[in-house]
Amino acid sequence: MIRPITANLLRRRGTILITTMVISIALAGTVIVLCRSMRVEMQVSANGAAAAEASSVERGAEQYILALLANYKSDLRSMSEEEFANVPVGHGYFWLLRPDYDDPALPVFGLMEESAKINLVGAAYDELIRLPGMTYPAASSIMDWYDEDSNVERDGAEDEYYLSLPDPYYCKNAPFETVEELLMVREVFRDMLYGDGTGPPLGQRNATRGGMGRDMFTDPQLARGIFDLLTVYTSEPNQIGDEGQSRTNLGGGDRRDRLRTVLTNRSVAESRVNEIVNAVGPAAMNNLFDLYFRGRLKPEELDLIQDDVRFGGGERLTRRINLNAAPPAVLRAIEGLDEEDAEKLIAARSGNDPTSDSIAWAADALGEGKARAIGARVTWKTYQYSADILAVSGNGRAFKRVRIVVDTADAAPQIVYRRDITERGWPMEGEILASIRRGEAMARGAQNVLPGTGSRF
Repeated sequence: MIRPITANLLRRRGTILITTMVISIALAGTVIVLCRSMRVEMQVSANGAAAAEASSVERGAEQYILALLANYKSDLRSMSEEEFANVPVGHGYFWLLRPDYDDPALPVFGLMEESAKINLVGAAYDELIRLPGMTYPAASSIMDWYDEDSNVERDGAEDEYYLSLPDPYYCKNAPFETVEELLMVREVFRDMLYGDGTGPPLGQRNATRGGMGRDMFTDPQLARGIFDLLTVYTSEPNQIGDEGQSRTNLGGGDRRDRLRTVLTNRSVAESRVNEIVNAVGPAAMNNLFDLYFRGRLKPEELDLIQDDVRFGGGERLTRRINLNAAPPAVLRAIEGLDEEDAEKLIAARSGNDPTSDSIAWAADALGEGKARAIGARVTWKTYQYSADILAVSGNGRAFKRVRIVVDTADAAPQIVYRRDITERGWPMEGEILASIRRGEAMARGAQNVLPGTGSRF
């Protein structure tokens, strides 16, 4: 028989063992939790550092763009797409993405010329209604949103509609300040503006150019929406030169004498000057294409003087569309043109020098009647540029996407609009980001030097 004191001792020893085991398990659990917590903290810290790096790369891309526009704007169209893709900054990279305009002749990387878009400030109804996916109520409501009166036009909307909404507000009845403002307009939905997300990834060339009748789910333009076809920023000086010298006005009296002076200053032969001045006649001229056909100018002669002349107008010209850069959807929407005219422009432009500022090719493609009708609406100049910047950290943990608009019309280029759109997700092929995360070296496009210099960026 075990004595009571021995039994109590055995019980105490068993309790100590159990207590020791519980403490050991608790300590092990605590260590595991702390290790996991430290791992999470380490990942958060690494992600934070990657996000900061991506942000720095994006800011570097902005400076790269400003430097290009300050020093090499006239050479932008001659630059290879590779100079805007996989550009290294430190350990990271950035791309300047362009929308898929459903035209294989247009680049997929680079800056976008705002003059290639339709300006919402004073846009015509006939232009709006011809945009991809645009509806009759939406186009009517856009017109009512920016006109100065409170009268409902067509199938539009004014205060009565907007004040009846759950979160009421007034119809603006003033010009648009951003393209995103369209989302406040009746019948303009996010899918119409930004697309439904079914378009192919950016950064790859579409092999075929679609027509206006293509299905909603196969047309890249409809799948991406109309945002990249619209702007509120286009404005060009009605002067010439860095010091704003006045162009010669051919819209007033003594226009033929002034035209003679312009042609002579450009070293056009005297016999040819007389032929042009006599052909123009005494009637007023309305635009450059009017001068081109009435004066029977040669394309190279128009190229010589197109920057030297003006036809009335104020200090600034607006709503002018650059036919050298406009995508097919914009060409199809220009008031006064039809589908056949747009196809003529697209075909003629494909055989034209993409780096040229010439505009005579468009007049020849359209013919006298159509060209003279739209002559006041077209331009060969761009003063505002937009950039869709995609920056990624060197380890691929973080990326940042920002859209900016840069104005070069006055003095040094300046950013007039900036919006972070990172929340829309990675816009290119997912394998590109995955390869960066695996530590695989990117195939470099542009080296980190400014074009034409030896200066490192």
